[in-house]
Amino acid sequence: MGKVSGYICNQKNNMYRPTSKFYQVIIMGLLFSSLITRAYAQKRILFVTSNQEFYGNSKIAAANHFEEMVIPYHLFVKAGLTVDFISPKGGAIPIGYINSSDSIQKKYLYDAFFMDKLQHTLKPSDIRTDDYSAILYTGGGAAMFGVAENETIQNIARKIYNKNGVIAAICHGTAGLAYLKDDAGKSLYSGKKITGFPDKFENKKAEYYKTFPFVIDQAVKNNGGNFVYSDEGWDGFTIVDGRFVTGQDPSSASKMAHEVITLIEAGSPQIQKETTKNIDKVFSDWANGPDKPGVAAGLLKDGKIVYLKGFGSADVNHQSDITADTKFQIGAMSKQFTAFAILLLEEQGKLSLSDDVHKYIPQLPDYGYPITLKQLLSQSSGFADFSALKEIAGWRSKDVFTQQDALDLILQQKKLDHIPGTKFSQTASGLILLTEVVKQVTGQTLAAFAQQHIFQPLGMTNTLFYDDNQLILPNVARSYQVEKNGLKNNPINYSIIGTTNLYTSAADLSRWYLNFENPKIGSKKLIKKLTSPVTLNDGSSTYNPTAGRLLYGQQYQHAERGVPKIWTYGLEGGYASNIFVFPHQNVTSFVLGNNNRYNGGLTMNMAIEVLGDIFPAPARIDFNKLKTIKLTRRQLETYSGHYWDNENATARRVYVKNDTLHYQSSDGNNGDLLVPVSENVFQMVVDGDDVILVKFRKEGGRMKMVYTSGESDEYVHEAYTPIKHTAAALDEFKGTFYNHALKTTYTFSQNEKGLFTSNKNQPLISLSPIQADLFLSNSRNFGSVRFARDQQKNITGFYINSDRIKNLFFEKLNISHPGE
Repeated sequence: MGKVSGYICNQKNNMYRPTSKFYQVIIMGLLFSSLITRAYAQKRILFVTSNQEFYGNSKIAAANHFEEMVIPYHLFVKAGLTVDFISPKGGAIPIGYINSSDSIQKKYLYDAFFMDKLQHTLKPSDIRTDDYSAILYTGGGAAMFGVAENETIQNIARKIYNKNGVIAAICHGTAGLAYLKDDAGKSLYSGKKITGFPDKFENKKAEYYKTFPFVIDQAVKNNGGNFVYSDEGWDGFTIVDGRFVTGQDPSSASKMAHEVITLIEAGSPQIQKETTKNIDKVFSDWANGPDKPGVAAGLLKDGKIVYLKGFGSADVNHQSDITADTKFQIGAMSKQFTAFAILLLEEQGKLSLSDDVHKYIPQLPDYGYPITLKQLLSQSSGFADFSALKEIAGWRSKDVFTQQDALDLILQQKKLDHIPGTKFSQTASGLILLTEVVKQVTGQTLAAFAQQHIFQPLGMTNTLFYDDNQLILPNVARSYQVEKNGLKNNPINYSIIGTTNLYTSAADLSRWYLNFENPKIGSKKLIKKLTSPVTLNDGSSTYNPTAGRLLYGQQYQHAERGVPKIWTYGLEGGYASNIFVFPHQNVTSFVLGNNNRYNGGLTMNMAIEVLGDIFPAPARIDFNKLKTIKLTRRQLETYSGHYWDNENATARRVYVKNDTLHYQSSDGNNGDLLVPVSENVFQMVVDGDDVILVKFRKEGGRMKMVYTSGESDEYVHEAYTPIKHTAAALDEFKGTFYNHALKTTYTFSQNEKGLFTSNKNQPLISLSPIQADLFLSNSRNFGSVRFARDQQKNITGFYINSDRIKNLFFEKLNISHPGE
């Protein structure tokens, strides 16, 4: 850990002197990237700092000037810019000259996110110069040492400048310009006016001064520059000459930052300025909200960053601003990185999607069929969903839950829900197993493999799989639950990866999606595979739930008002994330939040700013213009009744009210209107562009209802007549039931509302009768309960069925048999 000096600037004597107090902090910068181009530029600024702890070889403590970092940082972030920090050696740097009575300095001094951001500065070798539109040399006595002579930093500054970037320096930071040359070896600022801390104001008798390797004034002149300064000093003296912006002393920090911002904005085309202005309006509800959670947003067009900005607070208690480099949990959006890792290993020849998973996880039971890695990726493996098993087993949402816990739940499954590769089911168990495959193939956990082979090469240094729930993450947005009576912390206590628990920032996601346009990690063939539909063993059948067609990247392809898009979302604790990709228009839009709010509307409104009017269908269906037919009440009544989807364990009711057909789910809402577009086909009235059709047909003398949303698969419901059990009849379903694999017990009881069940960790689950021995629960994962009987008609147990799990058997305990 580096020491931190305690120096302040004595304005009266225009010199630096040590204070009696010393501060210790660790300073870190995070690397982001995107492309700086004439059309769209990511607004990033690189701050250059020094590692020097002492003046020369003396024992006089040196430091980087806190104010000269904090004031520009504050103004740049406020303007929507992103700041990264480097030092010659990287890692910890000393800071000082801290004035805690200054409100802005105090804010950042006690801002955990800012101090965490500064925890380890980057090395010059880590920097991709195309990522930056400006470089700023910060001051303090430490700036006189180790920076100017660093050829890598010189090269970074030259490349940024050659791409129409800005070079800035303040106070002693101007020392970093001493040896700057152009590609021909001549001065980079020949004849230009440059300022910095003048030698006139140094205390030449002081020991610190005797350690200086050169005098700033003379070094600038020796390199062809025109060194100028204010004789008065401490008057905010700032010089702008071309794309060089320099400030004389700390009083110049604010003016210098504004001048840099002006130059960057001047280099942005009008179309980008207007787009940014319009997108800012999309987030008006979140702007200037230090007392409430918020969002970070990113927008890409044609492989370039159009927009990257944060709004609201990452930590309400400390009122820490959300920026483009604030970490968020992205929930199910994490799955794409697991899929990418597997496809990357396939491309490297280290595995094949046709491999049987038993090759890598031999402890898996033999189910009588091979289970390929492709089937794990395509959600056709036949494994029950581990998260459903977790809930049924009695785990609570706030319990600590590890990767091994998830793996154990999968390994305990004695049989599959179906023959692998013959049908699809909503299960994330395959991705958990694939994390174990990565570990067996590479010797690394998925977290370590992704860090080394995906995140680091792409510069995603603010991204990681969180596989240790006790790890303290820096620069992370807190998870909040927004309720009517205020905010609540909504902590996440599990450490499973593969399906969730990836933390990343808006800036890092930009780099990830830029890799899709011009792959640096993985080939174009891999990217194409990632965005291709999964299939069954037949090679043609695709999986099309209501979210859209499932892709190998665990995202969905779905038409947005007639235009193809790829999308997914993540909801985990208080974190909510959305991504929309319009592949034909090369537009990617995403929003990350810590406010437990679905951010799809924000994401789409941002995308529309660059998509324009490309949609053949309206944002909302005008049902007044929809071509419909007139059906009599008698005709409508033929479709009335109760319908049951045995595959997904859902019940629906269709009824006629005011001569209109209504569609009602099992939650008992008022029902959605159905308007007839043909004699047996109805369209659901929705507020949006989704075309939801409900079709009726008779098969074997029984009415069936078929539900589709857009291009989804058919959800088939069969008509049934609900039964009502008497209290006496319900008595035979009472009892205690046990599942050996889950080691879990459920007790069925009866109250005034009917049958219900519970275990020690779960809330009451109510059960509604569908058929004689079939009940529907009010819990999605518990699904339906079908009781089993022996030949004497005694209940021996029950099976749980849902869209995530099939035929999970619980045996009835204390069963008495005749003659015993």
